[in-house]
Amino acid sequence: MRRSSLLSTEHRTPPAAPSRGVELILTGGVVRTLEPGSAATQAIAIRNGRVAAVGPARQIAGLRGPRTEVVDLKGRTVIPGFADAHVHLGSYARTRQQANLELAATLEQGIEVVRAAAAALPEGAWLEGRGWDRNRWGRLPRAADLDAVLSHRPAALRSHDGHSVWLNSLALERIRERIDADPRGKRAERDQRGQPTGVLFEDAQQLLEGVLPEPSVRELAQAIAQALPSLAAAGIVGVHNFEGSLALRALTALRESGVLTLRVYQGIAHHELSTVAESGTGTGAGDEWLRLGPVKLYADGALGSRTAALLAPYEGRSDGYRGELLLDREQLVRDITSAANGGLGVAVHAIGDHAVRTVLDAIEQVRADVPAAAEIPLRIEHAQLVDPSDVPRFAALDVIASMQPLHAVADWRAADEHWGDRSRHAYAWRALLEAGATVAFGTDAPVERIEPLASLHAAVTRQEAGGKPEGGWHPEQRVTLNEAIRAYTLGTAEAEWKAGERGTLALGKAADLVVLSADPFRLASPDEILQLTVEMTVSNGHVVHGLD
Repeated sequence: MRRSSLLSTEHRTPPAAPSRGVELILTGGVVRTLEPGSAATQAIAIRNGRVAAVGPARQIAGLRGPRTEVVDLKGRTVIPGFADAHVHLGSYARTRQQANLELAATLEQGIEVVRAAAAALPEGAWLEGRGWDRNRWGRLPRAADLDAVLSHRPAALRSHDGHSVWLNSLALERIRERIDADPRGKRAERDQRGQPTGVLFEDAQQLLEGVLPEPSVRELAQAIAQALPSLAAAGIVGVHNFEGSLALRALTALRESGVLTLRVYQGIAHHELSTVAESGTGTGAGDEWLRLGPVKLYADGALGSRTAALLAPYEGRSDGYRGELLLDREQLVRDITSAANGGLGVAVHAIGDHAVRTVLDAIEQVRADVPAAAEIPLRIEHAQLVDPSDVPRFAALDVIASMQPLHAVADWRAADEHWGDRSRHAYAWRALLEAGATVAFGTDAPVERIEPLASLHAAVTRQEAGGKPEGGWHPEQRVTLNEAIRAYTLGTAEAEWKAGERGTLALGKAADLVVLSADPFRLASPDEILQLTVEMTVSNGHVVHGLD
């Protein structure tokens, strides 16, 4: 497919001729550009936010000028900076300030986390948080569980996967009329008497809109600003952020104040599609730090909430339950067509194999019938279960597979339980790469931890940090370390149609890089990836973390 000029508003700077006076030199270590066929070297020079030269230390030293900052790497290793292809940046930032249930192994532990978090809140304020998992806890939580410690303030706690919310009775009461009037009320969990138990699934969470307080633009901007150092410390130089206009306004404020330390490719919410499409502002508009991304659509739910849409029933379900499509093929065709005609890319959340196939079918139709579809990037987010017959279609239809390695090591037990033998086709990074697909890695933070090194370990081992399952979960789908890093750097750039400018440390490309404590390609064991540390992060030529 032809890459649109609309999506290439910045043009790659030609390779800079060696000359004196570069701004930054990193020398005395190992520099891996990740350019095909390139050997490791010793030093790199940066000018005007771009890679000015790479080579032996003595050669690069000749570029030093009177104002050049020189950093002695002391044997450390430089690789391209990590760009996370799928985050919820505002949610990640706010989660750091809320009740965190991710480490609560049981419901009882979760209740204690809630009790402690509530004690720090002002009277009457909502208690918010996230991280509970019905699979980890053995059952769905109920409003009554929260009521024991939260009878005088409303509470809303998102699940680990973000596809459910757990409310106490006070919060339920505030939306009870909406729940009763909801034509899709089946997405509210109910007891045998038909009464809501306290959990809302999927788009039933929208019933909280206007009731659950939203942060102001200023509050969200402050939360993101406070979180930026943690991303820089993790080696993250860019994110694809899938949140709505509130996040865009907050990020715009940070951009205008010069606070952003990473590049943001900002998604568009489904309900904003028509407004943005009619505005004439297409995907790719913006600058080096903040650009408009694709429209985000949801084709199904999630594995953890058992709402992912499957081709065959969930294991152990005698009623034939297969999950549920949130958008059918016809609606997807209409939405993707509208986006394409408005110059907007599309990213579709699809986890189950039925959802993935439905999205591919819709894209195939749009690619054939809508000329403008050749001008936009199309991608499937997560693609956790793909029928083998659909794997080659990603490359054939030029569809990016945006995937999250940590999902596999977090979900493998639930996948085996609910998908059974089909799990051998789950999180199929190896199969997709071998079929020629573009794979971009990310974390879905705050669903998973945001540190890329943890994702690299998951990608090359398909094991938890503790070594389970032994030998890796369906190890035939593992990728090499080089493939994993490239999916986290060049793959994300390709998903943004910026591979000519980012993703490797070639001459003239953006100076987005990280300095690691050791060479990841010379480790004795993949488990040592988790022992690496990010010593320095450079984003668009600016040192944003480390090596003081």
